[in-house]
Amino acid sequence: MKIDALGRTPQLPSRIASRILQEIVEERLKPGDRLPTEQALADSFGVSRNVVREAISRLRSDGIIQSRQGVGAFVARTAAPTLRFDAEALADPSAFQALFELRAILEIRAASLAARRRTPEQLAALGRALDRMRGTEKWASGGVDADLDFHKAVAEGTGNAYIRMAVSFLSEQVRVTIMETRARPEAELGDIVEVTIAEHAAIYDAIAAQDPARAQDAMARHIHLAALRLGYRLELIEQV
Repeated sequence: MKIDALGRTPQLPSRIASRILQEIVEERLKPGDRLPTEQALADSFGVSRNVVREAISRLRSDGIIQSRQGVGAFVARTAAPTLRFDAEALADPSAFQALFELRAILEIRAASLAARRRTPEQLAALGRALDRMRGTEKWASGGVDADLDFHKAVAEGTGNAYIRMAVSFLSEQVRVTIMETRARPEAELGDIVEVTIAEHAAIYDAIAAQDPARAQDAMARHIHLAALRLGYRLELIEQV
């Protein structure tokens, strides 16, 4: 696998994911093939290992890459055309607002379903994600991962595999916006992180109480306020 280095351009993880995907589509990498190590990919692209790790995470969420602990990352399947939003297109405010509206439609209902259907094990997974958000890693990139894992755990609680896949996909699309929200002065960031945690705690409490209406309202409030923190105003959906 020979990859030409990329320049220092915006949205590097998306670009790297696209380049790896191209290798799979054109069958230079086939199902079962092991990817080069993160360090080897980072050297090829001329970026940090963190950027490569994020790119691989996106492909993993699409089901294209499978990681085996202690072994590496492998091509899971032949890449057919998949639902994908171009990262540069999402730089357009109207396009990104549309993405948040889609997220609202899906995740508000998902929270309601999770409150009805979640198992004790799924609630425990949701609680673990919330604990990570509250822990020391909340100030670092691990806090972003915990945030995304929380939303994926809500989707898992619906018992609907298609909702889980769609929410997992959308979560990765908004990863960069969470990072942007956190790119604030330290004092302001502290307030944002604590408010965000409180919003997630309200969702957790409603799902734990198996209260669908409260879970739906809590998720609606969180997504609406998350959009406002980025400068977007959404029309709250009264009935979904």
